[in-house]
Amino acid sequence: MDAASLIDVSSAHIDGCLYHGDASLDFVERFVASGAKVAVSTTLNVGSLDLTHPKLFYGDRAIANAGTRLMHAHLELGCEASFTCVPYQLKHRPRLGDQIAWAESNAIVFANSVRGARTSRYGDFLDFAATITGRVPNAGLHVTENRAARIVVNAPDLRASSHRDADFAARRSPRSLACPTT
Repeated sequence: MDAASLIDVSSAHIDGCLYHGDASLDFVERFVASGAKVAVSTTLNVGSLDLTHPKLFYGDRAIANAGTRLMHAHLELGCEASFTCVPYQLKHRPRLGDQIAWAESNAIVFANSVRGARTSRYGDFLDFAATITGRVPNAGLHVTENRAARIVVNAPDLRASSHRDADFAARRSPRSLACPTT
């Protein structure tokens, strides 16, 4: 990432609690065995199955067991049992300027644009490293210079009309498609 330094983050959202194979389980269980704990408030993305209703899982039992172990391992490390892809709907919403380490794609967009927090895209293992250390590279969208708009989208102002907010996504007009570069 070409970062000259690391910066502290106030929270993390881990995407890697969804079981994709033995490597992810081995990685996290090694930290559990070492006694490691999360350094910052950490929420979890969706897991492989519903821990409240495990009998509703109709797939391979070995995969269900590994997925359950992975989810429980994250909880042992001190992560919050959120299991959601929308952590911005939880009580610990980031504020303007907060440096965070989030992994889920839609959450990254929301945190950066709507909340004004600062996070780059942290994939599996890097999101986990951020939550254990409480630090990330001072690069990407954490840096002010990298946050400047490069494309401007001119959209119609629907506030003065009788349209609902949901109508905006379905409406197309020549003005809403213009994307001049700056």
